[in-house]
Amino acid sequence: MASNKRRKLDTAEPPQVMSAFARLKKRAQTSAANQEEDRQPSTPGFHEENATVIPTNDDKPEKAVRVRRKKTKTLEKADQDKSVRSKDQETNLSNVANVDEPTEPAGKVNDINLHAPDKPAVQTPFAPLSTFKRTKSNLQKKSGGKLQLKLSSGERLVILGSYGLRVIIGDVTICGAVLRPSEKIHWIHAPHCHALPVIRCPDEAVLELENHPDVDDLRKLGNLSPHFQRLWNEESSPEAQRKREKSTSTFEILFTSDDRPKRAIFNALISPPEWNREIERLVVASRSKAISVMVTGPKSSGKSTFGKILTNQLVTDSTKNRHSVGVAVLDLDPGQPEHCVPGQITLVHVTEPLLGPSFCRPIPSSSTRMIRSHTLASVSPASDPQLYCAAAIDLLTHYRNRLSACPLVVNMPGWIQGTGLDLITTLIGGLRPTEVMFMSQTGPVEVIEGLEEACRASSLVRLPSQSCQYTTRTAADLRTMQLMSYFHAEANTNRGQVQWNSDPLTTIPPWMVNYSGLHPGILGVLCYGYQAPPELLAEAINGTIVAVVEVERALAFRGARYDEMEGTFDSAEADESASDMQMDLDDSHDLSKLATATPEGIPLISKETALNPRHSHTIGLALVRGIDTEKGILQLLTPIAPGKLEEINEKGGNIVLVSGKFDPASWAYTEDLYYKSRDEDTGETAELEQGASDIDSRDGEGAAFSVADIDTGNTDAVTTSIPWIEVLHAGQKRGVGSRIWKVRRDLGRSAGNGD
Repeated sequence: MASNKRRKLDTAEPPQVMSAFARLKKRAQTSAANQEEDRQPSTPGFHEENATVIPTNDDKPEKAVRVRRKKTKTLEKADQDKSVRSKDQETNLSNVANVDEPTEPAGKVNDINLHAPDKPAVQTPFAPLSTFKRTKSNLQKKSGGKLQLKLSSGERLVILGSYGLRVIIGDVTICGAVLRPSEKIHWIHAPHCHALPVIRCPDEAVLELENHPDVDDLRKLGNLSPHFQRLWNEESSPEAQRKREKSTSTFEILFTSDDRPKRAIFNALISPPEWNREIERLVVASRSKAISVMVTGPKSSGKSTFGKILTNQLVTDSTKNRHSVGVAVLDLDPGQPEHCVPGQITLVHVTEPLLGPSFCRPIPSSSTRMIRSHTLASVSPASDPQLYCAAAIDLLTHYRNRLSACPLVVNMPGWIQGTGLDLITTLIGGLRPTEVMFMSQTGPVEVIEGLEEACRASSLVRLPSQSCQYTTRTAADLRTMQLMSYFHAEANTNRGQVQWNSDPLTTIPPWMVNYSGLHPGILGVLCYGYQAPPELLAEAINGTIVAVVEVERALAFRGARYDEMEGTFDSAEADESASDMQMDLDDSHDLSKLATATPEGIPLISKETALNPRHSHTIGLALVRGIDTEKGILQLLTPIAPGKLEEINEKGGNIVLVSGKFDPASWAYTEDLYYKSRDEDTGETAELEQGASDIDSRDGEGAAFSVADIDTGNTDAVTTSIPWIEVLHAGQKRGVGSRIWKVRRDLGRSAGNGD
């Protein structure tokens, strides 16, 4: 791993890739006629879409120019020669540099990050976002808050918020999907933490917009976590919030950047011309046969965006083979998944366009159907590469058995060097995709060589990467939002959409699962990555997230071994310890012998290998809310449908709870505190105060906190009563050693033969 890291750092920057400074200097030295040409975007329609809106401040452009001149003396000399240039012209040159960037070959991810702070901030106080010009004739208000719009040929529309879209006349495109006239309403979520979708119409079209009926509960999650605040068409000031509350609209058309909420940063969703040409080629190829496309590349290179656009075009292609309905998506990115929660990989069947971010569709709905899922109990495949490959091959087997007539899109993680490259090449040999898309044109060189060697039977295509320069949420924030959205989600059986319960999790009654007695609800607890001692198991899993896994056959406890030559897994000889159990694993009645009881009576399955994906699958996640050791009961919070658990019990199935390296559920511990503080700031009466009862937030010892502790400002009582929560007063900091200590990867390698 250390050698791969050194190779990455020693790799020289490709000479054909220029930074924003170099491009700006080159344009500054050209003639006035050439400057006029350079101001035009390299691809039609990309200039306004790629403009990034940032908080307006009059002194920020001057400050950015001064910093750049201090860093580059040559640029300062060029600016002195061009002293007659006005401030507006300098801003235009900055815009042109950023507009041309999506069509140029993109560098590596670490190259982009190194140059990102040096790029000039794009300030567009009055930049047009929607070319649609509203008049009394082309924008009409209907009953129920609906808007009917008439768009001319070539016009586009950018909307912030949540809304329903119905096409009346003509065709429109959004996120790569082609929507045609029908009575169907397409529900869209467009928060500004992701690129905003652009509605386009090649010809004249008439469409209807209406408010989203389930958006209130989703936005109320902002009362429980700051991650969900200031994402939509809302202002941050109390006056602006009260003004917004008077309006029932859940969306806002952004005609210019002045229509956006203040201090909002967002980008429009764009697709480079290289992407468009390749997607069109793949769509044409899918009309004659089912294709399989693997999308891989560095982190933040646009893999998920490319896969979503490709999926939407394949789903809405009107000339495709009538025998295939929908698209199969194999989501193999456990860190930033699109169709499941973090820590899992899944196979889904998509029958409708994907018109929203992943945290707005945390559970299957009418547009997606989950075929099979496996847990890694970690957000990285590095925790168990063998299990990762075994689970991926099992999902591919189910695709070939059930969805072989549908096109397949495979979304890969951004781990492409060292062991990550070995995983990609192994999966290419096992999956055998017809096309492999690598979202980078500049390397790393060893990765390109490894992919070319592995793609002997596949076509390797290198596309330019596309990363977002400005973002309001990190990858860890998005994982937290997706987990929080998952545990608050509820399926709407009437419309097939997702609803959310905006109350804190402490107000939701948990599932009471017996782990001891004559009829226990679980077979046992299995730990991935690290086996906790039996006496510490209760403390290790209490308050954490666990995966709920259904064991289909007893052979699941034998693990799996991957055969690279055959591209299959052998479960008969993978786990040598299974032969020492002296038991027939085909007999389900002997499965109870696999578990040993902890001092609290919790059944612990002591296994060094993970469950075999061929004989088990994941049905969801659960949060261990508390453990009642006296009654032998686990309190679990989960959005899994009760009918699913009853179905498993009726057929005599077994359920195993898998603990591992999931992200800690710190957001769940603080929901009540954020809920109360949010209500106090807005002046509204908190629902938790009604009844004046204690809210049970018990840990293993049964501690509870009172709502009155927060109301009266008694934070000391809250600190000592709420488990896993530390309240820092004003100016207080954590002590030395409170942070997590990490061991260096090369620790001890240069120490020689010391003790």
